[in-house]
Amino acid sequence: MLDENVTTEEFLLEETRPAGFWIRVAAYFIDFLILLVFGVLALFIKSVPAYILLMIPLIAYKPVLEGILGGTAGKLAIGLRVINAEGQRIGVAGGFVRSGLFILPIIPNMLLQIKMIEQGLSPFDPAAMVEFQQSNELLYYVYYGLSALMIISCVVVAFTAHKRGLHDMVADSYVIYLNKETPGSEG
Repeated sequence: MLDENVTTEEFLLEETRPAGFWIRVAAYFIDFLILLVFGVLALFIKSVPAYILLMIPLIAYKPVLEGILGGTAGKLAIGLRVINAEGQRIGVAGGFVRSGLFILPIIPNMLLQIKMIEQGLSPFDPAAMVEFQQSNELLYYVYYGLSALMIISCVVVAFTAHKRGLHDMVADSYVIYLNKETPGSEG
């Protein structure tokens, strides 16, 4: 549930408790369930403009919510906030900087999906998909490489003192608990 102070909160960074890896995974899982609807719908779209329109909320979800509200639905539900070094919201521009490593893998994936739509291929036809993957091998490697970079960025959270991923470091952001009293021992 969103509280009325969500957009006006300010925090003193030194008085906050960083959110570790596993609590952020839990928040991401909630977000995944919300965004899964868009992913499933995308499998059935037969028009490039309709597909692009469907992808806009998927791409904007994380940066816009983190920039304006201080977190995605998952983070807000669990009691986390994304802040900058001054303890304030990161803003939409900061949200897009922070989300860059999450958005990058979407681009080659979108290009692949658009090519499939243009060629009239179904993602449910295994033989056609094997041939399509072989003819677009480079784009798949770019997608897998960017996805690996995104995963590495998230795993780094478990190993840094302030529980910051590469995406947090690039955007100079922090993910914190709203409730700083609860002891945390997760990685």
